[in-house]
Amino acid sequence: MMKWNLIFGLALGLLGCAPAQPTGDVIDTVPASGVLTHKGAPIEFYQVLFFPKDSRPAMGITDAEGRFTLGTNEPGDGAAAGSHKVAVTWVGPPSTNPNEGMTEFTSPPPPKVKLDPKYSDPETSGLVLEVPESGSAELKVELP
Repeated sequence: MMKWNLIFGLALGLLGCAPAQPTGDVIDTVPASGVLTHKGAPIEFYQVLFFPKDSRPAMGITDAEGRFTLGTNEPGDGAAAGSHKVAVTWVGPPSTNPNEGMTEFTSPPPPKVKLDPKYSDPETSGLVLEVPESGSAELKVELP
């Protein structure tokens, strides 16, 4: 009996040393990218979030042309197909400080284009977009 207790104890000890495994489910995605515009002009450094009804949200950040590529499980892997409520929030340009986010935290500069705060919440933005089953590289998030 003592032998089995020792083996069981060693097995538990080894399991405790195993690398951590991801806990979230991998969501099926389709390619999803597009452009964010305000009054017809592209806007950069905004985070675009797509919230499906029954799945994990997808997000992407706009570049200088307002283009974004959504990611759900990892950056750029797309979004779940179907209807999504959309939110848009300012994140600012990427920092050139190598310590940013590790030991230093600075606020981004103010945006060049200030959006109505309602767009930062998917419940108040009024934005709903469909990601087709085949995916899309032409999603258009157009803000007045």
